[in-house]
Amino acid sequence: MNDTLQFPLPLLAYEKDFHDRLEAVITYATIATGKHRLKVLSPSQVEEELAGENLPKRSHEIGEDEIRIMFLGCKFCGIGRPEDTSQARWRFTRYLEAENFLQSWKVAGRTAPWTRVRKDMVFEARDGTAKTYQRFAALCAVNAAIGSKPFAVVTRNRIRAGMLGYSSGRILFDDDGNLSTAGRKLLNSREDRQRKIITPSQARTLLDKFVKTRLLNRFSPYRGSFTYYSKNNPDNPKNMTAEKIGEVLLARARRTGQNPKLKQLGELIRQAKQGQPLLSGEGLEKSPLNTGSPHNRETAAPSPPDHNPIATPSPLNAALNAPLNASKNASENAGSSLFNSEEKAIEAKPEHYPDGGEPTLDEVKGFMESKVAEAGKYAGTWLKTMKKRGWVDNEGQPLKDWKSFAEKFCQ
Repeated sequence: MNDTLQFPLPLLAYEKDFHDRLEAVITYATIATGKHRLKVLSPSQVEEELAGENLPKRSHEIGEDEIRIMFLGCKFCGIGRPEDTSQARWRFTRYLEAENFLQSWKVAGRTAPWTRVRKDMVFEARDGTAKTYQRFAALCAVNAAIGSKPFAVVTRNRIRAGMLGYSSGRILFDDDGNLSTAGRKLLNSREDRQRKIITPSQARTLLDKFVKTRLLNRFSPYRGSFTYYSKNNPDNPKNMTAEKIGEVLLARARRTGQNPKLKQLGELIRQAKQGQPLLSGEGLEKSPLNTGSPHNRETAAPSPPDHNPIATPSPLNAALNAPLNASKNASENAGSSLFNSEEKAIEAKPEHYPDGGEPTLDEVKGFMESKVAEAGKYAGTWLKTMKKRGWVDNEGQPLKDWKSFAEKFCQ
């Protein structure tokens, strides 16, 4: 029996009442699981799974395959079976209605990442208060953002939008975290009439609670840096604890080149091994320009979370951005700059320009978009930083080909 339920995040935008919404979630997750089981199991395994089950007889209202799918899903998820053909038909009809809603969601150009949560939490939220549902929706948003990756950057705007079913904060908010005109129009068009969005402060509080109750692990290299989260699974030896996240970031930073700040990040990890807190600046995570979270492609994650400590690809972790993995003390010395490169590079004067002259913002944006989808939104920050550091590379050498350097950043 499985102790989790998995469903598409946009179902948080389905139905007007959260109780009915979660009833639909339970039904959808159960039948979606049954369909998957019927697909991966052999006929003999299916018969073995259904042995002893009192299956309703098929009728003109519901077929034998639909009944088998439903019972396979109910058994695997530990959900009560339908007692008769009428109940089975009602559940399958609700599933198809939810599936139609999801299809219309995708037709509108939106993506539908999947989320996975503990089954008992789903029922608790269904039978609880609006406050209980709020915590549940926030956890669904976090889990959808992490997906099947070992860990990922999760921003407050991503949580605020995800609680309403959206896969990215940019759908609703501008770069400052304020509701955009397009976002307000989108909210006003919702059929479920959900209009209220939690504040960034409320999102921070919810994330803090998830860490303190050990639902999530969190690592923040220093105050003002990107904050990394992972799903906490203490029974799994490959569980990505805060310490392990830090070790992966340290190894990633080492691969990008030598930097004296790596020693400070290593000291932070050693402190964690001695039982000292690894969360520097708790609750103060700041993720500039990451409302869409480049770590998380908006795709379904139908398989259980993979806890293998593999570095998560991100344009913010390329060679130019290695110093983001420095410690809290390094951050306080370097300020809140997004890149925090070597002081000599940042303070360098523009004594030269790349071959062909300094590129415009449109040129940089177009080039980045041609290399990596959505990378163009970082063009302004990259161009501003390169101007400030005087068009030198990570070793302080004059940069002639800005395109090759920008491509490395995107990758």
